[in-house]
Amino acid sequence: MDKFSEAFAHKFYRTREFAVFCSEVSGLAYSERAFEDVPVHLLKNKNIAISNYSESARSYFKTNKISYASVLPEDNTQSVKPSLMEYSIFHKTTYEEAEKKYTTSFVHGLREGRRFAHTVRIVRAPDDAMIEKMYAVYLAQMRRHNSFVFPRSFFRAFFSASSSLLFLIEYGGDIIAYFCCFEYEDNIYSSIGGGNPDCFQYRPSNKLYDELIRYACVHGLTIHMGIGMHGSGYQEFKRKAGAINYTMERFPNDDFSLKLSTVLLRYRLAGVIFRLASRCAPRWVVYLVMPFT
Repeated sequence: MDKFSEAFAHKFYRTREFAVFCSEVSGLAYSERAFEDVPVHLLKNKNIAISNYSESARSYFKTNKISYASVLPEDNTQSVKPSLMEYSIFHKTTYEEAEKKYTTSFVHGLREGRRFAHTVRIVRAPDDAMIEKMYAVYLAQMRRHNSFVFPRSFFRAFFSASSSLLFLIEYGGDIIAYFCCFEYEDNIYSSIGGGNPDCFQYRPSNKLYDELIRYACVHGLTIHMGIGMHGSGYQEFKRKAGAINYTMERFPNDDFSLKLSTVLLRYRLAGVIFRLASRCAPRWVVYLVMPFT
């Protein structure tokens, strides 16, 4: 089995556990269909699971007007026509080999971060107090990005899932960076994550990724680093840490609206409107961005 297929051999996003989580945070009941003897969980007309769907499955979804996001076995950075959205995977390896994939700039940032006394914590089932501290960092981060916000209930539901865990980088007793993750079989899925915008000088991002990679290597895991926009600084950062950014096919193709929202987010008023929508209709906003990682 090639490394791309191996990364999707055990698909957490297609499990009932993930479907229950998505149903809870969106307020919508999920329905289940089966295609090629594989369960497909839907919220309304959305297939909530990102996977490496076969050509026949993608054709079935299109025929039945089911929206989906599929990962294709092609390095998007080397594609003649790269997809707007791409999916990042750090394939299973040893830590010694992983370090060799770090670019010079990533290593430089990691060395700079080591000047500070970071503390690393991996927490399963964090209590409400810890979730609240992490949520405060998340809010500051999303305000800086001028974007929408998920409600606290989203994160409470996230960490009530048995497969969830929280990666933390702390400095001076404060959380300065975090990753909300799912660990399932031989994969770990880094979902929502980021850092305190007031603590960038401590270079926590490099440390956060290095610790996640170290954990995955020790436990024999592939890291699913999730969706991002091609050409963005975030996707470039993942690549510098050794990830491959794979091409994606999405149906329906909403590239225009994504590009438009990227432009709008440059204006403060748009962020105010998005956050107001998040407050007034939090579950609708969560459903709007599904599938997410």
